[in-house]
Amino acid sequence: MTYRKSLALSLPVVIPLTFLSFSCGKVSNPNSQGRGALVRYESCADLEADLKQMLIAEAEARLEQWEKGGGPRRMGAEEGDAKGASPASEGTREEGKDYSGTNNQENGVDEADFVKTDGYHVYAINGNRLHIFGVPEFGDLVPESVMQIEGWPREMLINRNAQKAVVFSQINPYDLPKEHPLYARLARRSDEYRSGDYWFRTQDITKLTVLDISDRKKPALSREIYLEGWYQTARMVDASVRLGAYSWIFIPAVEWYYYEDGSGARQLTLEERKAIARQRIMALDLSDIVPQVYERLPSRSFAALAFTGDECRSFNRPEGSHARGIASILSLDLLSDQFRFDADHVLANWPTFYASKNWLFVAEPAHDWWWYWWNEEQKDQTNIHAFDIRAAGETTYLGSGRVDGLLHNQFSLGEYQDYLRVATTTNMWGRWWVEDAPQPENQVSVLALEDGRLNVIGQAGGIAKGERIFSARFVGERGYMVTFRNTDPLFTLDLTNPYQPRVAGELKVPGFSTYLHPISDERLLSIGVGGDDTRANWRTQISMFDVSDFTSPKLYDVEELVSENSWGWSEAQYEHKAFQYWAPKKLLAIPMSGGSSVASEDGDGYYWTYSSRLELITVDPEKGLERYGSIDHSDLFNSDPNRYWYYTDVRRSIFMGDFVYAISDRGITVHRTEGLAKVTDQALPGYRPEDQYYWW
Repeated sequence: MTYRKSLALSLPVVIPLTFLSFSCGKVSNPNSQGRGALVRYESCADLEADLKQMLIAEAEARLEQWEKGGGPRRMGAEEGDAKGASPASEGTREEGKDYSGTNNQENGVDEADFVKTDGYHVYAINGNRLHIFGVPEFGDLVPESVMQIEGWPREMLINRNAQKAVVFSQINPYDLPKEHPLYARLARRSDEYRSGDYWFRTQDITKLTVLDISDRKKPALSREIYLEGWYQTARMVDASVRLGAYSWIFIPAVEWYYYEDGSGARQLTLEERKAIARQRIMALDLSDIVPQVYERLPSRSFAALAFTGDECRSFNRPEGSHARGIASILSLDLLSDQFRFDADHVLANWPTFYASKNWLFVAEPAHDWWWYWWNEEQKDQTNIHAFDIRAAGETTYLGSGRVDGLLHNQFSLGEYQDYLRVATTTNMWGRWWVEDAPQPENQVSVLALEDGRLNVIGQAGGIAKGERIFSARFVGERGYMVTFRNTDPLFTLDLTNPYQPRVAGELKVPGFSTYLHPISDERLLSIGVGGDDTRANWRTQISMFDVSDFTSPKLYDVEELVSENSWGWSEAQYEHKAFQYWAPKKLLAIPMSGGSSVASEDGDGYYWTYSSRLELITVDPEKGLERYGSIDHSDLFNSDPNRYWYYTDVRRSIFMGDFVYAISDRGITVHRTEGLAKVTDQALPGYRPEDQYYWW
């Protein structure tokens, strides 16, 4: 395998690299007026020096907060046939017309998920296994293969043209068998930390397992890549896969409790503790503070691959920002004969990744929490970095910008005709040490790439003061935004003129929406919770809004989803991939789960029952919403009282022709859409405690 970074195509903006200077831990330029442009490191020595300065500042902020009382709190960041051959007509089934795929944010940009289909197969991650089922005819479900995947498989991408699958897993180093080659590379022991206990340099490993699925009955292992860091998301355009991950290397000397080990260090003065922290941080090597990547070949040989080659020029720092975590983008082309990946790294705070068909954006808070310890009057700000993803398997930096406030999630970003629209909330996270912190307010900014900068060219601000964004969506020249405090204002946004975005209309209704799904220029669906004029009632609610008059949106209809005799919830409230609207049948599929305590027949007590269903709702733009029926998987869970609490929900659905497939942890059922009669099913083992770790 080859690691490659094409310098000719990915030179960041040329800005003189000026390292941060600190005086007693305080940043010398507290106003930090930089616009977040990425500065490429010209040497590994520069990268090491910069990271150590960040670590020292973080350690001193933690120690000062510890001295004041109450440990620091991190700013928040927001789960075929018997022969296995496909039909001769494979390729004629069209996604969106014949079958539903993943509910992606953007057309042409596939998002990784734990259930996928190519129209002829259903792929499902279950426990630590990848199950493949054939669908020779719509309504069929024929087991073809089961393959174990190392660690905790999270999501996958399937490419029918390349006949490849990429499975993204999370590995907890503490679960590694000692004979695993990663164990010796990650485990550390220090007599100065917690009485010599073992610890690991990273809390998370992201693994890419690349499979050849040309024979679905016998998937073949192609490559295994291990990246130190937390898996965030993955996107695929055509056959180009891009993984977004975030690494936060554990440095004991940075933690304030590092000095509470009973050795007497707690009796030292604050300045003495700071001096010890600086000494220990300066003694670190670069390899101690940047993520590493490893590869295991089909031959089972294991090797470390350096991200720090070419003098660390794949690493970049946002100008005027403060972070020591690293956001990584790994890009690979599944159609390439050579297995190689392109890598880009940004010193960043917890990032949000968003991709349109041509661009990929990394949005991240401009300053880590510790910076606000000394600059509490400064605004929350978000850096946004733009990358060109049109070249197969390559990612090229284009430029950066900065906006006030923080994002809610990926739907706070949307690109259209080379303009990026961004919805943010200022003062979203209170600073616990600040009395009378300012109230949040919201804004929508439009950015354009000009001379290597993402410049704000238009803005609508001062929206819904005292509230924060709970959902947003940008579609074409329109935008929608929901904020919440006691009631739910739905704002419609006119983005026709990117230089003058404006709020076109507003509607206040009880409760709030957490996901918005436009189905036409006249109708908008949402999922969220209901309520009254004073508070939310936390009951799952589907709403349809009439936006035909964009200046005066109206609530057209509401359907409340509740579980009998109990509480209920839906994953679709926070995970858009669980929301499946199938326009050809005018049906909306929503997972719904709940539980209740039921009196036993002998009167001696109560027992717990679990309810897990796929609710189907008719969506008629003229008549509104109507409960169509449900597909119940409850018996699959209640039949095993010892395991009912493990992954007990219907979580995904697929429409294929005249059938709907409901997928839960314990099985897949296939029902006719007309009447919902079951035609077939396949049991799944479900998550088991022994599935927590598997190694080849």
